[in-house]
Amino acid sequence: MARNNNGGGLRERGGLIIIGLGVLVILVALPVLLLANGLFQPKPELPTATPAPTATVAPPPLPVSPSPTPTPTLPPRTVSLSPEHGIHAPIGNQWTDPQRKALTDFKDSTGLSGAPGSVVALSADMLAANNATHTPMEQDLWQYARQGSQIYVRMYPQRFPGGFSEDPANSGGRNTISGTPQDAANDIFEFVSLQQRRNSWHFTRIIPGNEPDLEWPDDLYGYNLLSWHSNGDPNKYFQINRFYVALYKAWQNRLAQPDAAPFRDVTLYFPPLAQDGTPGSQYYAAFNYYDAANPVGNRYDALREAVELYGRVAWHNYFQPGHACQDVAANFFPDWLRKGLQAGWPAVIGEAGWAPTSLALPAQNDSRARIAQFWQLLKVKWELKLYQDDRPKWQTYDARIDGVSFEDDLQRFTSGCYKGGLTLSQPVAIAVWLAGSEGNFEAALGVEPGAAGVVRRWFQAYANRPF
Repeated sequence: MARNNNGGGLRERGGLIIIGLGVLVILVALPVLLLANGLFQPKPELPTATPAPTATVAPPPLPVSPSPTPTPTLPPRTVSLSPEHGIHAPIGNQWTDPQRKALTDFKDSTGLSGAPGSVVALSADMLAANNATHTPMEQDLWQYARQGSQIYVRMYPQRFPGGFSEDPANSGGRNTISGTPQDAANDIFEFVSLQQRRNSWHFTRIIPGNEPDLEWPDDLYGYNLLSWHSNGDPNKYFQINRFYVALYKAWQNRLAQPDAAPFRDVTLYFPPLAQDGTPGSQYYAAFNYYDAANPVGNRYDALREAVELYGRVAWHNYFQPGHACQDVAANFFPDWLRKGLQAGWPAVIGEAGWAPTSLALPAQNDSRARIAQFWQLLKVKWELKLYQDDRPKWQTYDARIDGVSFEDDLQRFTSGCYKGGLTLSQPVAIAVWLAGSEGNFEAALGVEPGAAGVVRRWFQAYANRPF
């Protein structure tokens, strides 16, 4: 039963009044406390009128990270360097002290030692720094450029339009990754923009691929995803042309963007094809389609649209010992390409030297070698003499082959044989293969790998020859 109790009701009303006053105090004090601790900021008043639109401003410059310790500046040259007196930089993330020293021992026409006239290097090797001062390759190359050396960067790995990614273990030695022309343009932009951020400068001569006729995989590799069937399939060259036309246009479109303004000095060189390499053939160093042993067309003709669009060309030229003036790639260029070069297209021979097969010793393919290869394939190791063959397999560029030394062939080639009779308004840059690397290229090294790498005789003779 409810009971009317005035005293109890008064106590209840008094409690409510006290609670209400407490809430009021909290509501008043809380904003003050929040303001005092910076936890609450009053909302600013909205402007009574819309402000006038501001003018469009250019994007801020790319941020520049602190540069590493700079490479000591080389002594100034008093004459122009000859780009014909060039070298390919080491590959495989190498930049040792012997290699650095060797690449600053190139004589100019006055006999002064310094940088080579030109250098080709891989994009992936720019930060190689296995030397005592941990100086990256790109820092030294930049000093070479300040001396007048022409620096060319070859994108590595290159893109190909396969629509699938390679398994590196089964790539057959190809240096490619799947991707569109736009992907390739993005790779170039990322390379130069990162270099700009690191150093506040970037290299400007870019070769976006390498021997796509050889390094792009064929149909068996791609499980019939590709539209060509071999290196000699004309459709492969139509696809190369199509890809590099699209890449050039994608790069130009990228340069049109405001953030690409610092990189509008970057130029692309149409990449080199792999030349024909049948020893003893009169078409050695050519670029033909064949019907049996008979040439029936020139592969460059399928690439004319792209080559003319670039207006800058890279090619390779290997020659057999004693044939530096016979195995000349330029002899096999179609007329339109020769006319373009004579009209002044800038060009670089990104690799030059003796044919790799010329360095092979008989131990690679005699009866004992074949027996060892057979048992190695079977993975049967019950008799050491059957599956192991430790004989030397390669000669080096220091060997005299067919009575000829490599440095003598180089002198003939770089003195003008490489032109194939072309009348050029400017010399072609020539990168002799190779200053230094690891693995399969060791026989062609000018400077052996490692902290105590030996500088080979041919390299010393080539570097010390005044140009």
